[in-house]
Amino acid sequence: MKSHLLVVLTLLALAAAVAAGCAGPVRFPEKPLTTEQTAAGLVRAYDTAGGGRPDYLTFEDASGRIVRIGYDATGAGTPADLVDLDKVPLAGTPHVILILDGIGYETVEAMRKDGRLRLFHPPSRVISTFPAMTDLALGDAFRCPPCAGYEAVHYDRGKKSIVGGDAEYMSFKNEPWVPRVAYRGGAMMDPLSYLYPGWAFETELGDFRKVLDRRDRLDVAAYFVSTAGLGTRQGLEGQRRVLAGIDRLAEELAQKARGRVKVTILSDHGHTLVRCERIDFRKVLGERGWRAVDRLEKPRDVAVIEYGIVTYAAFATDDRPGLAAALVEHPGVDLATYPEGERVCVEKKGAKAYVERRAAQYRYVPAAGDPLELAPIIEKMKAEKAMDADGFADDRVWFERTLTHKYPDALDRLWRAFNGLVEHPPDVIVSLKDGYCAGATSRLMWLPYVASTHGDLERKSSTAFIMSTIGPVLPPGVGARHRDLPVLLKKLTGRPWPPQGEGNSK
Repeated sequence: MKSHLLVVLTLLALAAAVAAGCAGPVRFPEKPLTTEQTAAGLVRAYDTAGGGRPDYLTFEDASGRIVRIGYDATGAGTPADLVDLDKVPLAGTPHVILILDGIGYETVEAMRKDGRLRLFHPPSRVISTFPAMTDLALGDAFRCPPCAGYEAVHYDRGKKSIVGGDAEYMSFKNEPWVPRVAYRGGAMMDPLSYLYPGWAFETELGDFRKVLDRRDRLDVAAYFVSTAGLGTRQGLEGQRRVLAGIDRLAEELAQKARGRVKVTILSDHGHTLVRCERIDFRKVLGERGWRAVDRLEKPRDVAVIEYGIVTYAAFATDDRPGLAAALVEHPGVDLATYPEGERVCVEKKGAKAYVERRAAQYRYVPAAGDPLELAPIIEKMKAEKAMDADGFADDRVWFERTLTHKYPDALDRLWRAFNGLVEHPPDVIVSLKDGYCAGATSRLMWLPYVASTHGDLERKSSTAFIMSTIGPVLPPGVGARHRDLPVLLKKLTGRPWPPQGEGNSK
């Protein structure tokens, strides 16, 4: 399918959607009628029936979490019917799992400090894959087989050509997790989410509510692509709009179910929250003596694997070191990485190091400089004997020590990028600096609308989140990877993960 056809289909879908009308926004009030600070905590009174008087109250504890709700049929502000949320048993109670594309941990934390998302226990960091992409992260979270490539386009060594494109994207071919959720909007919702993100978000909320109203399963997982559209188009403001809407949705669910509902929210990756300039890698490499092709034939041939507007870029080549050396000369390239024998090489202009794996351990071996900026962490690990004499340390130790680092969990993420994350890994990947992005020329129509995107190795792009009304998913300060989530969610709920009886509704 040609890319211009995708544009035509998008416009046709928009016309049909507008004609059909929006399914309706969240109905829970945006603001309370009254707010009262008591000795026990904050009490908010809401008018949920539209009668002009309070009929529903929320009660926060000293930490600011909503622990009780109450109903007032008289409007006097004194509820006669109180529900202690922590005492609502999980057995037999619906569990709603909301997957928000592109919402980062730091945005969630800031919203909580502003008094939002108070039904939930504090969020935990979840470190995404590298590249930090939806299908890779959710494939891990839902225990799916590896995707064919990082996106809907990849280089197939067997076919000696770049394969994939819009047809694969529109058919969810590179999204093996889709059949495991109860709601994921149709394929045309994706481009609409970037053109008209506010409309798309309200539509997805309404469509999801219809799925929930069927009450045909106890665990309902839903994925929202429109949240990525709001973040991409509006940056931090768009992400805050998403979380405000999701907060109201959770409040509405709790109010209508009289507390007999549990809600968990998670995301796939973060966002840079920085506008970007596209790097034309075909032009850049052509100026450096490389030939951009779809099929590798000559030593200086390079296949530039492009699709979405993202902050990483992938390449196929028969000269990995030579290509990496050329790429790091560009001012927008932060790191270039590629497999070299039994190790992974990572380069920055003027610096080079290797990532080596031994069983469940990793070693970082600088050859020139310190491209991943791990020297202070390594010195501390040595002093605390968290590393053996050969420089190897347990995978989980590296994860814990680099959870909030500039490049979180870099060793494992770089290793997996070339070893098992996808069926067809590229030869070289670059992580781009803030303010730069890459992507196919067919996506240039979207670039003026890009206020933020994702994909790179750095913390903002890489750090997703998870939080729940059931309880803390992890202790304070402890993080997880997406592939840890099945075990964590099963432990949190006592139910199988992925949820049983799921199936995409769209």
